[in-house]
Amino acid sequence: MTTIPLLFALLMANSMGDRLVSDELGVSLDLPPNPTIVQRPGEGGSHFLIRDGRATPTWSLRIESQEVTGATAAACLRAVLKERLPNRPLADSEIVGTVGQDGRPVASIWFTESTQAGQDVTLGWLVAPQTLGRCLILSAVRTADSDRGEALAATFGSVRLLDRANDDADLGSALQAGKIFLKSITESDLRSLVGQGDVLRIYNPNAENYGELAFGTLQVEAAPRSAVRGRSAGKTPADQEEGLLVTSHLRFVENPDTHTYSDRVQRCWVSWDLEREIWVDSVTRRVSDTPTVQEEIVVRAPATLGVPRGQLLVIRQDDTHGTRNTWTLVPQDPWLPRALRWLVWDLPTDSPPDHVAWHVWDESTSTPRVTNRRDSWDPTLPGRRCWSWSGTDGLPTALSFDTAGVWTRATRPGGTVIEVSDRDTVTNRWEAAGLKMR
Repeated sequence: MTTIPLLFALLMANSMGDRLVSDELGVSLDLPPNPTIVQRPGEGGSHFLIRDGRATPTWSLRIESQEVTGATAAACLRAVLKERLPNRPLADSEIVGTVGQDGRPVASIWFTESTQAGQDVTLGWLVAPQTLGRCLILSAVRTADSDRGEALAATFGSVRLLDRANDDADLGSALQAGKIFLKSITESDLRSLVGQGDVLRIYNPNAENYGELAFGTLQVEAAPRSAVRGRSAGKTPADQEEGLLVTSHLRFVENPDTHTYSDRVQRCWVSWDLEREIWVDSVTRRVSDTPTVQEEIVVRAPATLGVPRGQLLVIRQDDTHGTRNTWTLVPQDPWLPRALRWLVWDLPTDSPPDHVAWHVWDESTSTPRVTNRRDSWDPTLPGRRCWSWSGTDGLPTALSFDTAGVWTRATRPGGTVIEVSDRDTVTNRWEAAGLKMR
C-alpha cells in the first residue's frame, strides 16, 4: 500500500531541533538547519541520504551502518577511507579521535579536495564502532561557499549510538511507560472519543501555487466489528462484538493534469479491552474514470497458550496486478492499536509520560512489518507539544494540541502539514486550485 502519501505515516518544526533518531542504524544526532531527507533505510538502500533543503544545496550527509574490520575507531576510519578513497593516503596526524555524547570513542577527518570541474569541496568522515562488528559511518560534503561548516561539525559532535545495554534500557523504560499507559485505558476512556469528527486538510505550505495534497474526514463511533466492512452487525458473536471504530476517508491528488486521484478509506476497529482488532484499508486509484483497487485486511488475534503474544494475519490484494498475498506477524508488547495511532493523546489523562514508546504497524515499507514509535513531550513549551519518531522516518513529526488536549496540527519533517480544518476552507482551496473533489 505505497502508491500514495499515507496519512497514518504522516501523523507521526522543530523547535526541539532536527534530531534524527534511527533504531535501524542505531544512532541519534542533530542535523544542520533546513534538512531534506532524500533516502531512508528500506527505500532501495540501507542508509540515510540528507541534503541542504534550500533552493541551492551546499551540503549533503550520508549515514549508514555496516561491517568494518578494525578494533578501534581509528582503524575503522582507515578501513573505510581505504575502500571509499583508495587514492587518498591518510596520515596519522589527520585523524581526530574524540568521544561521542554517549562516552564512546569516535574518529573523524575533514579535508578539501578539488573536483574534476576544478571546484573545491570539503569532505568529512566520522566512524564509530558499534556492537557485533559493525560501525556507524557518516560522510559529509559541503561546497566552498557553504555557511554550514560549523553546523556539520556540530552534527559530528552530537552523535550518540543506540546499540548497547544502557540505550536498550532507555528504550525499555519508554516501552514500559507505553505499556503502563495502555493498561490504564478504560472502556469509559475509549467511549469519550465517540462522536469525534474532523475535516482534515493536508498540504505543503512551501509549494508553488496552491500546494494542496489531500483532504478528508476522520470519524469515531461505537460499532460492531462487522462495521469494518461497511456492514451492519453480523450473525456470529465475533461480528456482533461492539468496540471503537475509527473511519477515515481521504482523497489524494496525484496528478491533476491527467485527472489522477486516489481515494483511501480506512476502517479500524478495536475491542474495548484493546485485545482484539481488525482494520480494512482500501485505496481506489482513478486515472480519469478508470479505477483500480488495492486492499489490505489485518486481523489481530489475542494471546493464547499456543501463541503467547498473539498474531497479526495480513491479507493484501491488488487488482492492478491481480495478486493476493498473506503474511503472519507477531505483535510485540506494548502494542498500540491502529485505531488509536492518531488518537491516543486525545484520551483523558492528567499528565502524559515525558517519553513513551510502543510497537506499531509500519507503513513506511512495502513489506508488512512491525516497528517502534517513540513519543516525546517538551514540558518547557507553552501548551501541549509532542514529537513522534516512527519507523524509518528518522526525523520527528511535531504535533500541536488545543487547550482541551485534542491534536489540531501535525507537521512532517519535509514540511507537509496535516491540520484540522472545515469543509468551507477545503472546498474553497480545492476549487481555487482547479482540483476535483469527487
